[in-house]
Amino acid sequence: MRAAWERFCSKPAPNLTVRVVVMLLGLICIALGIAMAKHAGIGTSPISSLPAVLTEASVLSDIPMTMGAWTFVFNLLYFLLEIALLRSRFAPIQFLQIPLFFVLSISVDAWLAVLQWFPPAGYVQQMAFLLASIVVLGFGIRVQLASDLLMTPGDAAVQVISYVSRRRFSSCKVAWDVTLMCLATIASLMLLGGLFQVREGTILSAVFVGMAVRAFDGALRPLAWLIPESKETLIPPLCPEATGSTEADEQEASTYDGTAMKSNV
Repeated sequence: MRAAWERFCSKPAPNLTVRVVVMLLGLICIALGIAMAKHAGIGTSPISSLPAVLTEASVLSDIPMTMGAWTFVFNLLYFLLEIALLRSRFAPIQFLQIPLFFVLSISVDAWLAVLQWFPPAGYVQQMAFLLASIVVLGFGIRVQLASDLLMTPGDAAVQVISYVSRRRFSSCKVAWDVTLMCLATIASLMLLGGLFQVREGTILSAVFVGMAVRAFDGALRPLAWLIPESKETLIPPLCPEATGSTEADEQEASTYDGTAMKSNV
């Protein structure tokens, strides 16, 4: 059965279909992880911190903007940043990122609606939701990595910054996360009068989601045959001219804390 599956999925059309299904499965799991962290209320991952803070501010101001809506807005901004930095080198096929983060945004709101039926009672349950979100995020990211198709703008922008600045992805990723956390902290203090959604959970997510991705990498490796290598390049890399990346860079690029990305970043 395994040999027959590998023969069937080695063809371009079936291979692409399987990869799209896997990508969407990972995306839905990532959305669940983001929603669980937001629901916990003790801090989200760095990439989700600004949308989470602005969601809280929207509720207080009666502005009809949900967590999913803010997630879409910021992903759109990151996507526009990619275009601005790459300019003529931006491949039109990367516009497929838009429906990708649209699905992510809708899924975040859908999961938050479900989680409303399970409110955390006290700090212990809040921490339980947060720790569960880290595991779910790690699983979702690793599953989407297996599709090796598109990146969501939160990580694609970091890859582009690394490419145009000629700096290591890991260094750009740290700077990116710190910048987002600082902006979220400032927004929370100014709009909410204290620290909300930028707390201990943000630090825990930043530290442990990458570890969860690596753990699932080992656990799911025996199932790698379910997505055979394609004989054709399905989607060209975001930065095709990037050279000189090391194996360490590639590993660091595949351990993100909240949205999908490709393993060859």
